[in-house]
Amino acid sequence: MLDKILNQKAFITFGLIMVFVGGIISYKNLGKLEDAEIPIKAAKVMCVYPGASAEEVEQEVTIELEKAIRKLDYIDNIQSRSLPGLSDITINLDWGKVGVDELPQYWDNLRKKIADVSGNLPSGAQPPVVLDDFGDVYGIFFTLCGDGYSYEELHRYAKEAKQAISLIDGVKNVEIMGERTETVDIIFSKDKFARLGINPMMIVQLINDQTNPANPGSLVYGTERMRLNVGEKFKSLDELRNMVIQAPSGGKYLLGDVAEISRSYMEPRNSGLRADGVPALGIGISAASGVNIITVGKKIDECIENLENNFPVGVEFNPVFHQSVRVKEAISNFMINLIESVLIVIGVLLISMGFRSGFLIASGLVLTILGTFIMMFGFDVQLQRVSLAAIIIAMGMLVDNSIVVADGILVDLKRKIPGRNPFTFAAKQTAVPLLGATLVAILAFLPLALSPGGAGEFLRSLFFVLAISLFISWILAMIQTPFMARYFYSKESGKKKNTAKENDDPYSGLFYRKFGQFIRYALLHKTIVIVITAIIFMFSMWSFRFVKQIFFPTMAYNQFFVEYYLPAGSDIEEVDRDITKISDSIADWDKITDITTSIGSTPARYTLMRPVNSYSSSYGEIIINTTDYAAALDLAPKVGEYIKKHYPQAMIRSRNYQPISAEYLIEAKFSGPDPEVLRQLAEEAKDIMRANENVSVVTDNWKNMTKTLNPYYSQNKGKQLGISRDNLSNSIAIANNGMPVGQYWDGDESLLMMLKLDESSMKEINQIPLLPVWGQGASSVPLNQVTDSLKIGWEDNQLQHYNSELAIKAQCDPVPGISAPDLWNQLHKDIEAIKIPKGYKMEWLGEHEQNIRANEDIMTYFPLAIMLMILIVIGLFNNFRQPIIVFAVVPLAFIGVIMGMLITGNAFGFMTIIGSLGLIGMMIKNAIVLLDQINVDLKNGKDKLHATVDAAVSRFRPVLMASLTTVVGMAPLLFDDMFASMAAAIMFGLLVGTVITLIIVPVLYAILYRIDTKPLKQISK
Repeated sequence: MLDKILNQKAFITFGLIMVFVGGIISYKNLGKLEDAEIPIKAAKVMCVYPGASAEEVEQEVTIELEKAIRKLDYIDNIQSRSLPGLSDITINLDWGKVGVDELPQYWDNLRKKIADVSGNLPSGAQPPVVLDDFGDVYGIFFTLCGDGYSYEELHRYAKEAKQAISLIDGVKNVEIMGERTETVDIIFSKDKFARLGINPMMIVQLINDQTNPANPGSLVYGTERMRLNVGEKFKSLDELRNMVIQAPSGGKYLLGDVAEISRSYMEPRNSGLRADGVPALGIGISAASGVNIITVGKKIDECIENLENNFPVGVEFNPVFHQSVRVKEAISNFMINLIESVLIVIGVLLISMGFRSGFLIASGLVLTILGTFIMMFGFDVQLQRVSLAAIIIAMGMLVDNSIVVADGILVDLKRKIPGRNPFTFAAKQTAVPLLGATLVAILAFLPLALSPGGAGEFLRSLFFVLAISLFISWILAMIQTPFMARYFYSKESGKKKNTAKENDDPYSGLFYRKFGQFIRYALLHKTIVIVITAIIFMFSMWSFRFVKQIFFPTMAYNQFFVEYYLPAGSDIEEVDRDITKISDSIADWDKITDITTSIGSTPARYTLMRPVNSYSSSYGEIIINTTDYAAALDLAPKVGEYIKKHYPQAMIRSRNYQPISAEYLIEAKFSGPDPEVLRQLAEEAKDIMRANENVSVVTDNWKNMTKTLNPYYSQNKGKQLGISRDNLSNSIAIANNGMPVGQYWDGDESLLMMLKLDESSMKEINQIPLLPVWGQGASSVPLNQVTDSLKIGWEDNQLQHYNSELAIKAQCDPVPGISAPDLWNQLHKDIEAIKIPKGYKMEWLGEHEQNIRANEDIMTYFPLAIMLMILIVIGLFNNFRQPIIVFAVVPLAFIGVIMGMLITGNAFGFMTIIGSLGLIGMMIKNAIVLLDQINVDLKNGKDKLHATVDAAVSRFRPVLMASLTTVVGMAPLLFDDMFASMAAAIMFGLLVGTVITLIIVPVLYAILYRIDTKPLKQISK
């Protein structure tokens, strides 16, 4: 069959040319991203409940909404924050239970559940809003600023930019960040209203009459039915100004004559951005699925350049995060790594197997990579961080099959056995074993493809790319290698047979002879070899305690960010002043290129690795771009220390990017019914954290309690004066930041109308007792006439639930140089020893929980992968003893893994586990090749002893070369922060594993098959 296929020279030649050309074209057209497209399977439910305390929000809104949400299936956890006036609930789905295509339907069901329960909410609560896009990644994020330009002007330019960028093909969504809520302010003087006899609540009623929807129905006129209309809403501010007010005294006034009406912005603001200290707006851009982000990014850059040319001088865009630039750099680095890997592999092959064999196998390697690009394009697998690494990881393995076939061809050409076609015999003889070994190598990564968790979904393309490339490598080894060998080895096949006996033996070289002597010695002393191996293995396991632990490494970004927390309850303007001063102070530091600041919350999720902080008036953020990654690592702690020194009132966290979704790396969660007990438990845990010198930041997610100013309403006084508690609340709102009285529509934009006093009476506490309070009459009374007291109290600024239980998290981070697992090991016993009252419980979250969950997700399908591997190996050998040998040597590879971690200084983490899975497949593959050769030699009439020795010698070069090419081909990944530990595990594990395969496999074979090795004594002599 193979001979017939190889005789189709024109067909094969054309096919190989098509692979070459098609691969180049596919590479150019492949979607290119920074990270895999992984939608964050989470949504938020927000409900505004004005005037309510955190406890009232929790009891009256949050709990009701959580009851409805819990009716949905496949929820991993529900986390909620109840703040004064706001319920903020986050729903995280079980990654393995809800597919990406099912998300829209799932969120529709969520909206239905929320709508069903909305009627149970208190009358003052606004309709809950479901946000299912808060997890969108805006891979390109710019700031738009202009020193000296007003917010209105910047906002107008930002809207123009949004419209222009939205029209670009490949752009999915464009959002403006840092917008302020625009209002229509109706500002009046209390003295003027008192003279005219106007109660401000009259204005509220008149505006409501004009702006609330009215439905007088319809009537039949002849054969037609006409809708009745009693007038439209306000269309302009002039119409609002001309609204007539009828005073109880009989006077009529225009609203514009008795109050100032103007457009303004909601106070206090809830967000804000600055670029290098200048007020700015953010432009977040997300790309459509499957696009080439480099191409889209180029179009966006051209559009922005045109916009800047058309905008006034001084209005400019500044990139905060540009995914297309990072992808371009990543692709460029990948191509460099790929070329380096190919050249290294080719160099090793040329030196070890000669120029002809080296170029023959290298040509197959190039075609395999190009064929992989074709299949990736066909199956819509984008080029991104993981898929690029998969190709490099597979680099060495891609030549394994070709090495075995090419080596067999060389041996057959040298032996010239009559009746055997030297160009096809090796391929036919090894086709099934190599196919089985290739499938085993692929199955080693199967747990990644089936892992239900987020980490598995992030790494899933690793399996598919490896599976595609390895299978293509087997096909090309069976067809391309023997086909092209006829041309590469044409001179070899034409040589006359040398009559010298030593030249007839392809294994007569020095290395083969020395290795043969070593194998004979190992077989002769097989018990000692096994004992020494066991001792080395146990010593390695003991040494594992000295290996650093980590979950995921940090990302190599030339950017870091600083989280700035003032005590809860602080004014957002104070946060803005502080971080603006900090920005100005560090702007001239060496290697800092630009600084973006944000207040209130994280401006945007502009990378999958970006943690997002929810709204807090006491929160600010400083995003710092540096010249390179090394500068970011160096400057992050220095900036943090500078801020801590000069702003001791704040809590500071300097953070590099890491794929951890937890708020803090170490989190101990306490849950139970009483907030005071929970705070006490959290304080005990925080004291333990503070006592450890390796802890940098200690806090909890409830933060500190905040002050409240409480004018307590007196029912007796209020009844006598005709003033209700609601009247008191509205009057305070009017005198403070304003009271919402309706909506004004400007085109498609809705603006709140706010009723305000012309000067705030809330600036000084001693003026508050004199604040005017209106009831039903025309005149007001001072606040102290309808209250019993005015006191300052304390309350929880926020109450948090985890899976509907009241819960608080004691949180901390390790100092630089200490990993989270190491710190957890130092803390967990003491924290777990805290006495937990009945009805309360403690559990670990943070990186520890995510690490355990990710490992469990991967291990879920690991037994299935092992069973399939065992099934294939048993099918190849049709016995049990040889599969036992194959799988007995696999654990020994961890000698090399641990050695690699200690030598390179890399930490053992999730990526190391992934590398170890691949190492298992490689080890099994090499063992299969060796044992198969023993079986071949036995069929050719050799006894077991000589078959064992000869098989080890004959497979010395293929196994060594396959391992060596894998090791050197992966060397570039040692310098990649994300994949360094994986590369070290595979490289060192395979180096040790190769020795184990070539020595321990023959020894175990001799032991299990009870081979008498005593005759080797005579050979030794």
